[in-house]
Amino acid sequence: MDKKLKIILIAMAILGLIALNLIVFLNAHEPQTADTRNRANIINTIVEHNIATEEETEEDRKEMLSNSTEATRMKTYIGQYISAIDSEDYETAYNMLYQEFRNTYFKTLEEFITYVENKYPDEIMVTYNNMEREGTIYIISISIQNPLDSNFQAVQQNIVIQEKDLNNFTLSFNVE
Repeated sequence: MDKKLKIILIAMAILGLIALNLIVFLNAHEPQTADTRNRANIINTIVEHNIATEEETEEDRKEMLSNSTEATRMKTYIGQYISAIDSEDYETAYNMLYQEFRNTYFKTLEEFITYVENKYPDEIMVTYNNMEREGTIYIISISIQNPLDSNFQAVQQNIVIQEKDLNNFTLSFNVE
């Protein structure tokens, strides 16, 4: 390639980079519309919410639970358990289990993971069928379904929850 062509190509590349930098600069310094500011506020709120400390989250949850009915509290506890499974945070779900239940049916976390992966669908939807209370023990009948697979056979389970205090509970269920 001759020298003039090389110089022209280098000059075009430099001009291209300058134009790209100018576009980025103009977009960054463009006046914000109300919609743009609103989107930025939403994103900031989401980020701030995700950065909340565990203590703040725990306090918020306790406050919400203190103003809730028994049924809502039990659904919240089951929701925490199912959410942990759905997000594959098996250790958190495993730690929610009643100690003696764990020792009897799932001596190790790996046994629990195997059970969950074989029993529950990839996408989980819970239907609450019935709730009974016996002292501090609640028995909730649920159906676990896969909302994306109509061929999935629903799993019927009785969840037993012992509420020790607000957001302090253990659970167990019928193992088949």
